[in-house]
Amino acid sequence: MFTYDLKEREKKNQAVYGPSRIMRAICGVFAFFIAVGFLIALSEDGWHPSYIFPLILSLLALLIALYRDEWIMDNERKCFTCIWGLGPFVYRKSYAYDDIKRIELTHFVKGIHPGMEQKPSLTHRPFCVLSIRMKADEDEKHDLEIMSERSSAGKLERLAPLMAAYTGLEYYVDRPRDIRTNIKRVF
Repeated sequence: MFTYDLKEREKKNQAVYGPSRIMRAICGVFAFFIAVGFLIALSEDGWHPSYIFPLILSLLALLIALYRDEWIMDNERKCFTCIWGLGPFVYRKSYAYDDIKRIELTHFVKGIHPGMEQKPSLTHRPFCVLSIRMKADEDEKHDLEIMSERSSAGKLERLAPLMAAYTGLEYYVDRPRDIRTNIKRVF
């Protein structure tokens, strides 16, 4: 649904990993114009059952415009901050760089246990996970993004070392990118 990008805020010495503001602004503009058209049609013709579609579309575009899901890397405060929610109602959680062991990129095949042979198929697709692993508990990690390896097309493999270099944290990748899974079948 969303494409996440890594953007640097020069003035605040921060980098943000999340949906772009331009996409949210475009959804807000669409929500506004669809809502105005809905209200004009409602005032001229009264209620009609076919008006439910533009109403739902307008509300959906408004929700997308208000949705926030981003990770802020602040080099001044030396912390990762997770922001998640709708509009002004957001959940914020900060993790200090000192509490983070590393930024890691791992791969898995959906539906297959890690101990078994990891062979992708039509029903078992390969995924990659960008996450931060905590120092205190080796099992504690926070996933920044989980994406199909085909739709990622190397994007997460490029962004993870950039994030590690920006924050100065250790970087771990379990295996290199499997190029064979990203080739579409011709026949």
